[in-house]
Amino acid sequence: LTQMLQLTLQHGICDESCTALADASFLLLQLKDVDGSKHLAELALILLEKLQANKYLPRVYSSIYAGVFCWYNHLKQSEKWLWQGYQEGLLIGDIEFAFVNAINSLQNRFLYGAQLTL
Repeated sequence: LTQMLQLTLQHGICDESCTALADASFLLLQLKDVDGSKHLAELALILLEKLQANKYLPRVYSSIYAGVFCWYNHLKQSEKWLWQGYQEGLLIGDIEFAFVNAINSLQNRFLYGAQLTL
């Protein structure tokens, strides 16, 4: 993670920068810097959209919508984004993060009392 951030700072922004920022936002959340985490998460989402780096969408969404987003919004609001991460992951072949998004979505549904269906 630190290597990815360091390369971004030294050489500029690339497609992989959005994953570095999303992971850094999740790390800041673990260090109790919720505001800094939210700021980096928003920046990661902006980069993801501007660079059209859809191959990293499942990874970015899993960090942001299963972690950071939940500190500011109801769990139900992340469901749409987590399922989009799941579907995009299946489309591009990122099976690992497709299912990370699916598991997080089902976990959130369990926590807020929704029916657990796929």
